[in-house]
Amino acid sequence: MPLIKLFTRPSLASLIPVNEVHSSLRTIWGAPANVMKVLVIPVTDMNDSGETIYVDIRAKAKPERTPEWTKGALAQTGELMEKHGHKANIRLEYYEPSLQHAWKSKL
Repeated sequence: MPLIKLFTRPSLASLIPVNEVHSSLRTIWGAPANVMKVLVIPVTDMNDSGETIYVDIRAKAKPERTPEWTKGALAQTGELMEKHGHKANIRLEYYEPSLQHAWKSKL
């Protein structure tokens, strides 16, 4: 499950169209809508490294996600953030699928 967390200052968080970004990121990362989760997280303070948004991505390691493919997906993700007016710093971590567990409420 790609989990994408977008950390930005509260004044900028409301400017991120999360449904539109979710749709674009699904295309970039090749994930179904019910699998990918995008969270916009307003932060009251963060060190200034020049970015207006910090993107933290956690995704399943798959054979097709080669280093070359990953570089392209990261570039597309950065371009998407720029399209919405954000200078991004992006971090990606792949995880081993056999270690993934989840539970979803049936309420």
